[in-house]
Order: sequence, then C-alpha cells, then structure tokens
Amino acid sequence: MSGCKRKSSSVYCFIRSPTLAWRWWLVLALFWTFGIFHTPVIIAGDASIPVATAPNLSVPIITPSRDYTLYPGDLVKIEVFDHIDLTTTLRIPANGNVPFPLIGDVQNVVGRSISQFTSEIAKRLLDGYIRQAVITATVIEFSPRFVYVMGNVAKPMGVPLNPFLQLTAMQAIGEAGGFLEDANRAGAQVIRDDPAQPGAKIGLAVPGSDKADSLVSDVELKPNDIIIVPRLDRVYIIGQVGKPGAVNLPSQEVLTVSKAVSLAGGFSQYAKQSDVQLMRAGKRVQVVNVRGILTGDTTVADPVLEPGDTVFVPESRF
Repeated sequence: MSGCKRKSSSVYCFIRSPTLAWRWWLVLALFWTFGIFHTPVIIAGDASIPVATAPNLSVPIITPSRDYTLYPGDLVKIEVFDHIDLTTTLRIPANGNVPFPLIGDVQNVVGRSISQFTSEIAKRLLDGYIRQAVITATVIEFSPRFVYVMGNVAKPMGVPLNPFLQLTAMQAIGEAGGFLEDANRAGAQVIRDDPAQPGAKIGLAVPGSDKADSLVSDVELKPNDIIIVPRLDRVYIIGQVGKPGAVNLPSQEVLTVSKAVSLAGGFSQYAKQSDVQLMRAGKRVQVVNVRGILTGDTTVADPVLEPGDTVFVPESRF
C-alpha cells in the first residue's frame, strides 16, 4: 500500500508495502545493471560534474569505450549538450585533422582516444565560446581494418582486424591456412610502420613454433601490419620497386641487396634509393645506401642476403 501527501503544489508519495518496496528496488537495480544510465562529464571552468542522462534508445548506436582510438575512415557523430547547432557528423580523414564549428581544426586525432578527442573540443569551446561543454562522440561506423599475410602460407590474404579483439601474428597465419611445408618459420616477420620515423619500417620476429612457451612472445597486430612468411630459399623485396614480391636465392652465387632490387624490377620513380632497409629476424634494421653502391661508391657495403630476409624500399618524401 502506498500513500501520498500534498504540500504546496507538489505531491510526495511514499511506499508502505514492503512488497512494493522491493519491486521498486529491483527495477532500479535492472536499470543500473544494463546501463540505461550513463554519465557524460560537464566541463565548466576547472570543475567536473557527473550528470546522469538517458540515451535515445529508439536509434541504434555504437558506443565504444572512451579508450577506443580513432582510425582513418571512422564515421563519428559529435554532440554538444544544449547546443544542437554544433552537432557534427564526419568521417575521420587520413591526415587526422577534423574541422569543428567555432574552434576550427582539431589536429592529429588519428590514434587518440575518444576521451582525449572530446576533452580537447570541450577545452577549446570553453575558451570564449560557451559557458559549459558536455561533449559526446559516438562512432556510428567503424572503418575496416586489415592485416596482410604474404608468402608461404596456404591462402595469402588480408585478414580483417576487429578493433575490440586482440589478433596475434600466429592467429593471423592460422586464418591464412597456416605454414606450408617449405616455409621458413624462423624467418617470418611482422613488417610495421615505424612510428618514430615516418616512411620507414620495423621488423618484428614471429614465434618459430606454436608451443605455449613460444606464443608468449607472439606479436599483437595493428592495422596495416604485413606478415611475411618466406620460403627457405627466398627473400622478399617490398616497397618502391617495379615488381615487389619474392626473389629466389641463387644456388651458385650470393645475392646482395642491390642485386635483389634489380631482380625486383629496379627502383620506381619515387624510391628513396639511399635509405633501403634490410630486415632480418632477430636483428636490428640495417639501412643500405643502394644509390651509392650503384654509382660506384666503394665505401658503401652491399650486404649479402640470407633466406627469410626482407628488403624494404621506402618512398621519397621529396
């Protein structure tokens, strides 16, 4: 049984029945458990005030965690509470610079988390534009992400990468059908963009076996990683050459970096000939000045290639 008392223009109700009371508590618990309430943050000056709001359940949305990092091609809807005119839906461009009303471009958003992205927008809006900023960023569509498995596997292919699930090099090789019998497992590498040197690559060794103690050192993959599984008698030439791919090691003579580039069709128009990278499993990347070798500079070494080596020819930025 419940009762109500009128005071001024308001009506205050209370619950007398224990049965009704526990039912109300159950309803509130269900709302809390299934996330009906969520808490964006109001930023006003230096204060942070949690505010309970309810999302529009009539429209299906994808709500990643605030630690999700933005990726080129993601379609993002940005909303500012109580400022519908600032609502913006945009696709993250490859250059990472996102235009936003009033404040202009938010730069270098690729690789930043949702919370970092919305925090910057809020701080800049508070700098003379609005008095308080509640920013919500919702990823409406996730851009496709792939890693690529090449070489001596059953089905060389691009493997989709789920942004919320971990995928390792050995798992991706499994998706591509596994190693062939003549695969050089010890020479398998993950080729990845070098974050410290734009345009360059780094090589990460793939475990030589699928035993538990080896899988501990397996490589967690990132978008656009290339896994190269060489054959026992081959090397790989990738990047700015005429015919990227595998090159057979000759049985009667040595194969050097400069000769391998020639066998791969030579340099393309925009190749950076003086910064060719030799990647060997378990070793540091070696930079080779092939241009110097080809012009007769006897002070420049022309390394001899070994089975499983990868030669990467970067693109010139000029």
